[in-house]
Amino acid sequence: MKPFFKALLLETFIIALVGFFPYLSWGSLYKIEILSAFSLSLLNAVVGYILVLRFHSSDSSTFYKNVYGGMLIRMAFILGFSIYMTQNGVLQTIPFFMSLLIFYVIHQWTEISIWLKVLPSRKVQLN
Repeated sequence: MKPFFKALLLETFIIALVGFFPYLSWGSLYKIEILSAFSLSLLNAVVGYILVLRFHSSDSSTFYKNVYGGMLIRMAFILGFSIYMTQNGVLQTIPFFMSLLIFYVIHQWTEISIWLKVLPSRKVQLN
């Protein structure tokens, strides 16, 4: 668990460093959109990582049901939240979805790369 959060902290620092000047030039108008997209993507990655680690030692049927079912629920929540917030005018659509796409790809890349390092040391129980 520690390598995952360490990687997320490092990645957040790099995102802040790389995005500092673009944020100052045009992003300050959309700070709520950027922060919402970042938080939503970060929460999604943490929940996904916890689900994988929690159910990895269980049988394969339970693992797939919880991990992929959890993925479906998380995706539905992200979609529902995004549509609700943009349709009600709380968030600007284009900046929010562009930020969400960027953060989602980065967070998923981190989540999966840490899985690949952690999971080979664990054994999946077969039925």
